[in-house]
Amino acid sequence: MYIASLQLQNYRNYEEARIDFSERTNLILGDNGRGKTNLLESIYLLSTSKSFRNASDQKLAQWGRDGYLVSATFHDEGGGESSVVLEYRDHKKILSINGVREKRISDLIGQIFCILLSFEDIALVTGPPYLRRGFLDLILSTVDPLYFETLKTYLQVIKQKNRYLRDAVVCEEDLLKVWNDQLSEAGTYILRKRIELIGFFNRYTVSHAEELTQFSSPLRFMYRSTIPGIGEDDGEEDLRSSFDETLISRMDAEMRVRRATCGPHRDDFSFYDGEEDLRYFGSVGEARLSSIVLKLAQGAYYRDSRHILPIVLVDDILLELDSRNREHVLSLFGKDNQLLITTTERLHLLEIFSPDRVFHIRGEGCIEC
Repeated sequence: MYIASLQLQNYRNYEEARIDFSERTNLILGDNGRGKTNLLESIYLLSTSKSFRNASDQKLAQWGRDGYLVSATFHDEGGGESSVVLEYRDHKKILSINGVREKRISDLIGQIFCILLSFEDIALVTGPPYLRRGFLDLILSTVDPLYFETLKTYLQVIKQKNRYLRDAVVCEEDLLKVWNDQLSEAGTYILRKRIELIGFFNRYTVSHAEELTQFSSPLRFMYRSTIPGIGEDDGEEDLRSSFDETLISRMDAEMRVRRATCGPHRDDFSFYDGEEDLRYFGSVGEARLSSIVLKLAQGAYYRDSRHILPIVLVDDILLELDSRNREHVLSLFGKDNQLLITTTERLHLLEIFSPDRVFHIRGEGCIEC
């Protein structure tokens, strides 16, 4: 899929802007602080309903304004056209898809497929577990509405259970068992889909080893669950049984520490280069390139599961790569996907490849093509 046009009103530093993109490669040039990333952020907002910089909706509105509007036109692989409008006013978001107002902002999930490459991606390798869990959840929620709803249910039950464990003077086991049954039912589905996704990532790195070898030696991903003994070969019944047994065995410990200590909300996954966990033993360069491989695998999963070529948003990471890796990244992501790349003039990117359209950010919200 690709984005054909983008319109902004009172968004960040853009009072009024419209951009018509090429369906192939788009280069957005400008000095730091001019608003290049704001353009990519607005597109990502239409994909996930959230800013990838964790900004509140009020922060997204232009200074002195009470709201903003972001709208775009997209084309899918079959040639179909769709429009998405996301407006924030009176302290709430309003979503319209193809001219029809939607009841839930979450209806946006799964409409627009994007992959974001940003400076912060290195934290997917070296950062805390919640970032990696969130990455898996984003991918699976985008392709599977049932996963999204199941995850919401699971997190609501965890919140209720944790509040009870924290506040109860004496915990009743029968009440905890009710919550544990709900957690096991929802959590088993989450576990199965996450383990399947990690398995897909590993098959991807093996099948594409030749083109990925420039980035790293064969990269391997390992899902680390708080449920002992589970693996990719386990069926749903086996996963459910293991989850139930763990919840029972941890009940006394959870009452002592007063929080839920096992389940998908505590899980993680690791990056391995041979036998080394890159979170602890990898260099900064290895972590950066491994995060790029992860994003390539994300794109492959969207193609395999939904037959969709996602839009690729590349936010200023090319400065961190040497010229050889820079060209390799552009060739791998730009093979079939629409690319939107932000960078500064000093990178001289126009000397190593020819984008289909170039945009210059000259001043506050001023865009020249």
